[in-house]
Amino acid sequence: MKATVVNKISSYIFIALMIASAAVLGLFFFVGYDNYTTLNGSSVADPEYTDLLMYWMYALVVFGVAIVLLFVVGRFFAALKSNPRSAIKGVVGILLIVALFYAAYALASDEPIRTAAGVIDVKADLILSDIVIYVQYVLITVSVISTIIGGTFKYFNKIKA
Repeated sequence: MKATVVNKISSYIFIALMIASAAVLGLFFFVGYDNYTTLNGSSVADPEYTDLLMYWMYALVVFGVAIVLLFVVGRFFAALKSNPRSAIKGVVGILLIVALFYAAYALASDEPIRTAAGVIDVKADLILSDIVIYVQYVLITVSVISTIIGGTFKYFNKIKA
């Protein structure tokens, strides 16, 4: 009974977020191209609702991270009561993710980048973009390797049976 209530609530939240996202994307793509910005001597159409789209994406990321952290902490304390060894394994996973972000931060560069629009020299933006790129590289590599290994084990288990 409880699982169906949780499923209904999460479905309603998902539908509400999808409708809001569709509305924000609709505003971004179809409304307000009257703004013009000069870039290297030429006039470029600038969508009016770019800020709204960016803030909506930030809100979704913060909401997602908060929900994940809430469930991780909740699951940790539930597992700590019933199976402490399982809880410690969960902490090790979180520590590995923190170590990944720390390693990406250590590798990140704050060297300015020259583009056609000018020089990008905001150190925080440069470091953050490097961190995101490095973390994506590692996570994509891990997911591809995991998929290959999982498919290989599934294939050989099918042959054995």
